[in-house]
Amino acid sequence: GKRGLYAVIGLLFTFVSIIWFFLPALYRGWSPILAAIVVVILTTLVTMYLVGGFTAKATVAVIGTVLGVLAAGVLAWIFGKVTHVTGYNVSDIENLIYVQEETGIQVGELLFAGILIAALGAVMDVSMSISSTLQELYDQNPTMTARQLFRSGMTVGRDMMGTMSNTLILAFVGGSINTIVMFYAYDYEYLQLINLFDMAIEIIQGISASMGVILTVPLVSFIGAWMIANRRKDIS
Repeated sequence: GKRGLYAVIGLLFTFVSIIWFFLPALYRGWSPILAAIVVVILTTLVTMYLVGGFTAKATVAVIGTVLGVLAAGVLAWIFGKVTHVTGYNVSDIENLIYVQEETGIQVGELLFAGILIAALGAVMDVSMSISSTLQELYDQNPTMTARQLFRSGMTVGRDMMGTMSNTLILAFVGGSINTIVMFYAYDYEYLQLINLFDMAIEIIQGISASMGVILTVPLVSFIGAWMIANRRKDIS
C-alpha cells in the first residue's frame, strides 16, 4: 500500500542524492566524508519519515541511524590509522590520482566516505526495526517503563546483530570476490596475505560497518525507551 510506495520514493531519493548531489559535490571540491555525511542525514530523514510518519519511533530511528553510521566512520578512521591504511592504498589509485589532478576530487577521503554510505542501509534497518518494536510494545502495554523498554530493545537487537553483521560481511566479500579468487589462485602465504592493503581494506570495511550496527542497538534502545516511555503521543 502507501508504505510500499513511500519506501520506493525513499529509495529513489537515495539514488538521486548520490547521483545528483554526492558525485557533483566531489567534483566541486567538497570533502567526500562531509558529502557522505550530508547524504546519510538527508537520506535517513526522508526515508524514515516517509516510512514511519512524523512519529516518535521515526525520530528515534533517525537519531540512531545517524549516530550508528558516524560510529562506523570513526571506527574505520581509527582502524585505518592503526593499520596505516589510507585512501591512497585502494586499487586503481593511479587512475584516481589522474582524476584528482583534472578535477577537485579529494581522493584520500573516498575510502572512508564509501564506508559511511555502505553502512547506512544496515544501520537504518536495525534502527527502524528496534524503534518500531519498542513503539509497538508500548502501544500494547502503556504501563511499561523506560527500563523495561530498553531491555526489550536490547533483546531484539541481540538477535539482529548476528544476522546483520553477516549480511555486511557477505556483501563486502561478494563485492571483492574477484580479488579473493586471485589470492586463492596464486596461493599467497598467510603473512603475505594479511599484510596486503586490499585485504586490510576489506577487513576495515567489514568490521567498522558491523561495529556500527552493533553500537546502534544500545543507542536506539536507550533513546527509544526514553522518548517513547515519556511521550504518550506521536510527535505529529
